[in-house]
Amino acid sequence: MSPTQQSSMRLVPLLALGQIFGWGTTYYMPSVLAPALSRDLGLDPTGIYLGVTIMVAIGGLAAPTAGRLIDTHGAARFMPVAPAAIGLGHLLVAAVPSATTWYVAWVLHGIAMPLGLTLAATTFLTRRGAADARRTIGIMTLLVGFAPSAFWPLTALLEAAFDWRGTLLVYGAIELLVLLPLQIWIGRRWTDREPETSAPDPRAPSTEDAAADAPPPVLTGTTRAIAITAMVIAFTAQGFASWGLPLHVIRLFEDLGLDHGTAVTVAAASGAATIGARTLEVAFGHRLHPLTTTGLAITVLTPMLALLGSPLDPLTSAWIFIVVWSGANGILAVLRMTLPLSLFGANAYGTLVGRMSLPQNLAFSAAPAVFAVVIDRGGPTAALWLAIAASLTALVAAVVLARIARPPEVAAPH
Repeated sequence: MSPTQQSSMRLVPLLALGQIFGWGTTYYMPSVLAPALSRDLGLDPTGIYLGVTIMVAIGGLAAPTAGRLIDTHGAARFMPVAPAAIGLGHLLVAAVPSATTWYVAWVLHGIAMPLGLTLAATTFLTRRGAADARRTIGIMTLLVGFAPSAFWPLTALLEAAFDWRGTLLVYGAIELLVLLPLQIWIGRRWTDREPETSAPDPRAPSTEDAAADAPPPVLTGTTRAIAITAMVIAFTAQGFASWGLPLHVIRLFEDLGLDHGTAVTVAAASGAATIGARTLEVAFGHRLHPLTTTGLAITVLTPMLALLGSPLDPLTSAWIFIVVWSGANGILAVLRMTLPLSLFGANAYGTLVGRMSLPQNLAFSAAPAVFAVVIDRGGPTAALWLAIAASLTALVAAVVLARIARPPEVAAPH
């Protein structure tokens, strides 16, 4: 491992800490505090969760500009924006609780998304060492996957001890007094003003590693535009289903015949399946080109959804679905950040991913509400068909992308 790679590996857990707190205290927070917030702010549950929709939508709208700024000035300069904006948002709602301050806080959280959370962090790792970025981004995403497991119980404990306002005060203080100085220190300790490439490993790579790390195909003009469009469609359609369906999967399982307790137990395995799949991607993903892994993961989505409507025993179908479908989507969440690097290189990575994030985040923010309307009007089966349609769209786009951007063949050593 080169010195640059070693330095990046030390950086990963520090970046992951900021990501875990950032997502844990925003996106996952209403799942625990919604009843108390609804009572004190005068909003129904839909109004409380509208804050999350605002965050994701604002994050998408700001992402193209954020990507350009990060490419121009470096991600390290903007990383402190996340804890500053999130911390101020929490303190605002805790100090002046109202529906207005609730939504203002989520606007601040939305600004934090591209400038301090996923986009900035992945671009930081890419600019630090493009050759090892797939692995470092995978490890960081794996660690961030523990955010709900850590923050759901922590938030519940804090609410029991200090009520919801005290909980937000604690989270705001941690963001401003711990994570903000940490992000400033990271920016001074690790620079990313100019993209860096890792020094070559003196060991000769295996054929498998060489295939996985093959240089990006030369794509220009119309071909490049088609490839980017296909990639955006594939990940947007896949993400639409993976963000929209899980919130209603318990009801879907109950519609198949499972009792409520069993449906909850099966659905709860989603997190473990996601983390397990991401662990496999980190450990063995280097053996396959990201384009191949993307195609395989997207291919299994539709059969898993169709399995829920098959004659197979409902409990067996539900277990197979939750493990394979959640695992595939967990891997695709990593590939959404690493595939653009493999296909188009590190140059202007932040700008490209920022542009991709606009349609993706808008689709992700709308997905829960769209699936809720579909279920209310057509039942869980209608939602299942919607997810199948989205997954088939993703598969068609992935096939187009694979035909256009197939990596060059790597000859086996003699």
